[in-house]
Amino acid sequence: MKTHTYLRKLIVLTLVVGAFPVLILGWYSYTYSSHTVLEKVNESNAQILRQTQLRVEQTLKTIDYTASQLLNTPLMTSAIGKRLAITDAELINDLYDNLLGIQTFELGIKDVFLYSLENDWLISNSGFNEYSHVKMKDLLLGFATMQAGSKWVSMDLSERYDAESSVVSNNYTIMNVKKWPINSLKPQGMMAVLLSGKETSNLIDLEDDNMGQMYIVDEMNKLVAHRDRTLVGKDMSQESFIRHIAESSEATGLFKSRVQDEDMSISYRKSAYNGWTYVSVLPISEMTKRAKSIAWTSLWVSVIALCTSVIIAVLGTRSVYRPVRSIYRSLANAKTSREAKDELGVISEGIQSLLSNQSRMQFQLEGQQEHMTELLVRKMLTGEAKSSEIQERLQYYGYTLEWDKMRVLLFQIDDLAESRFDEKDRDLLLFAISNIVSELVPNHERLAPIVFQDAVLLIAGTQTGSEEAFKDNVFEMAVAIQEAVKGYLSVEASVGISRSFAHWMDAEQGYAECVVALKYRVQLGREAALFIEDVQPKKGKESQYPKEAAAQVIDAIQSSDKTRAHEALAIFIENASKSVDNHNDYQLSLVRLLVDLIRLLQDSGISLYALNQRERSLFDELLHLHAVREIEAWFYEQIVEPSIGLLEERRDTQFRTISDEVKRLIEEAFDTDLTLEKCAARINYHPQYISRVFRQETGINFADYLAQYRLDIAKRWLRETNMTVTDIAEKLKYNNPANFIRYFRKMEGITPGQYRGKPEK
Repeated sequence: MKTHTYLRKLIVLTLVVGAFPVLILGWYSYTYSSHTVLEKVNESNAQILRQTQLRVEQTLKTIDYTASQLLNTPLMTSAIGKRLAITDAELINDLYDNLLGIQTFELGIKDVFLYSLENDWLISNSGFNEYSHVKMKDLLLGFATMQAGSKWVSMDLSERYDAESSVVSNNYTIMNVKKWPINSLKPQGMMAVLLSGKETSNLIDLEDDNMGQMYIVDEMNKLVAHRDRTLVGKDMSQESFIRHIAESSEATGLFKSRVQDEDMSISYRKSAYNGWTYVSVLPISEMTKRAKSIAWTSLWVSVIALCTSVIIAVLGTRSVYRPVRSIYRSLANAKTSREAKDELGVISEGIQSLLSNQSRMQFQLEGQQEHMTELLVRKMLTGEAKSSEIQERLQYYGYTLEWDKMRVLLFQIDDLAESRFDEKDRDLLLFAISNIVSELVPNHERLAPIVFQDAVLLIAGTQTGSEEAFKDNVFEMAVAIQEAVKGYLSVEASVGISRSFAHWMDAEQGYAECVVALKYRVQLGREAALFIEDVQPKKGKESQYPKEAAAQVIDAIQSSDKTRAHEALAIFIENASKSVDNHNDYQLSLVRLLVDLIRLLQDSGISLYALNQRERSLFDELLHLHAVREIEAWFYEQIVEPSIGLLEERRDTQFRTISDEVKRLIEEAFDTDLTLEKCAARINYHPQYISRVFRQETGINFADYLAQYRLDIAKRWLRETNMTVTDIAEKLKYNNPANFIRYFRKMEGITPGQYRGKPEK
């Protein structure tokens, strides 16, 4: 393999690695950015369309409501049933003033007609009867048979309305027509509120921009409003996008269509209030201008990045190859590398040689070794280290120890009151004592000393000599450390020394013995060196309560897992029997487990009487058992299994209580803005927990239950009261009556009005 061949391959590889991400990134940048731009434009356009609809409908609803209030005043209702003549000038003037009263500048109302069908008189801005627009009578009479009590219509009134001014100058006019009574099939009177086409455009205030146009069409696809007011009133039925919208059953939508030989993005919203459709038409070419600019930018950036990567690949690869060639020439002189086939083969052999030499230097750094040993000692004292790993890790950290005798030494400062130090200096003093121990005790006789809680702990050991000789050596070591601490720090320290042990796992027990030994300073004074066998002679092995196994039993009971609880109980009894030297300690472990299980039930609010209703206490029954199988069977049958049942019953009762409380809150506050979070705050539980419990108990979620309850209330009110649908919807916290009617029809199959008129079964 020649040098230039390897270099060429390196250049090609660098080009591929560099160019591929650049091309992918450029393509992704353009695709993602273009999609984002189009998406943002469509979202913005939809938002503008929605705001326009809300603004227009808010004004129309205000006019509708104002007209309804006026029509239901005593003056209007009494006048409609009367036969008026010129002699009733005072009443006519009052009616005229009331009609003028709602024609405010903000609402844009230009004329109001009040027509009595029974007595055939008409009042408007122009006057009474013949002084008014008499041709409007026929028009209003035609609306008397409409199904709805109130309706918005748009039409050409040029032949019926004789406008001498610009009041309603546009031929195409929007009109709100109302019957009185509003739901009567044979109304006594009619009212019409007129808005001119010009005022309609001013009212709508379309938010067109240079990118597209906005249309508003009525139920007959007649153009109600547009930026070009000359188009108002035009029949839009022949436009393909209008036909598509009319055929669609969706209330809102977005689609593409071709309008006037140009691709357009069409957004629309159908109004549930008056049947109008709000349409926005945007040229796709305008929408994609930004995307095209992004495409060109991405292309140029990709080209520049690609050219840059080529230059860097050629120049950089040569520069990178230069040290490779230098290493090859250096290693090629070695005798073992002369038979290598290429540069990489020579370099590989050289690296293998270096690695084999450097592997012996692993973990030779003293600081790292010291810290890792300290961590291992801490794990030994807390019982976290496993017996099979301790010796292996010590060798890994550089300790070649084969001790057969070990002791734990625990150095603790006696008192700082008579020294020059304060309590805040204790940690610093402990660190200093640890350093003194490290200096005085040879490495082969100790592990790294550590600061543990409020003392300095040392594990010392030996593999030679007798037990007495080892004890004397440990005592001399302890006294030397005490004297050095007093000499250097002017602080007195006592030391507790454990019994001798041979296994690393006994270090935890050794630490406990040191703590006990130090408690005898009260009797023996300061600066004492206390062996545990001296202060507690003939002390046998202390019993160990199997805490982990007991925790497994409790956890299984809390999880209602009988199989796991039985297995954990068997492990506990086995461990308890192995960790004690006498029967009393064994019974004490069993009693302790029994107390823990009873405490578990009491913490859950369960009385001990529910577990044991016999005259003989549980403790008496337990202490009279002797065989291991009997004890295990008694624990499971008398304690574990009943406890699982009691806890499950307690949870079921709690779930029912929570569910009943939520139902009560719904019954009391169904006519408020009640939410799951508010219920949770009232009964002091987390909303997610309540949601899960309520669904488990009732089979449906909170929102569905509340909606169903409100529906039942609505049905009762429709049957038993004269409340209007609007009032019922408002009291039951629906956003508007239309939402209530839709939901009622969805659930019952009929409208609220039809339900009210339906005979009871």
